[in-house]
Amino acid sequence: MSRAQPSLEGTTLKSFAELRPRIGERVRLETRSPRGRHLVQLVGFRENGSVIVTAPRGSATPVLLNEGAPLTVRLMAGNWVCAFDTRLLRIQNHPYPYWHLAYPEQVDAQRVRHHTRVPVNLRVSVDQDDGVAHAGDFPVSACCTDIHLAGACLEASRVLGRTGEKIFVTARLSVSGIDHVLLAPAIIRNVYETEGGAFRVVSHGVEFVDLEEETQLILAGFVYQQFLVETGYLESEV
Repeated sequence: MSRAQPSLEGTTLKSFAELRPRIGERVRLETRSPRGRHLVQLVGFRENGSVIVTAPRGSATPVLLNEGAPLTVRLMAGNWVCAFDTRLLRIQNHPYPYWHLAYPEQVDAQRVRHHTRVPVNLRVSVDQDDGVAHAGDFPVSACCTDIHLAGACLEASRVLGRTGEKIFVTARLSVSGIDHVLLAPAIIRNVYETEGGAFRVVSHGVEFVDLEEETQLILAGFVYQQFLVETGYLESEV
């Protein structure tokens, strides 16, 4: 298993040719000595030959690598986030600067699925439906520890409601550097107390329901962005 394997579960080993990444796709190169990350573009590939990418440019510090230097490559191929270890085969400067990378024997690929959960550490506010008898004790601060397009896991110091009850989750999300306020109605599907040391921690599995179209778009953008951060394809905005 390569060192480039994403930390999320569900990784599949595939061939580069099988994934068929688009020419012009953005590629992230990670160098080890000197350590650095560089965005380039996929120029082409030949099976069992090489993968060709544009040479890194636009940096104040030139990338000084020798042929044979190890690299990690990350890129998108359709609905797959891909990563593989390789080495720099050859540096070409004509008719434009480009690099030949060793063709990978296999690629670690993680599919972006509707129910793919991504870990987060997100402060949220939880409010109850006005019709609930104990709604006067709300809103309550909680921590969202993982999220996906259909729901989330919320941790709080107290029970937020009974299974089947409706709640409203409010969070401030940053998507591509733009702040959004997310208001998501949800149904509590399970409640369980976990070990939290000296403090009580109650975990709640919730399912999002009746989301407005704009809310769905914000949620999808945030989940997709966090997935790419978790798999190393994007830098964290934090």
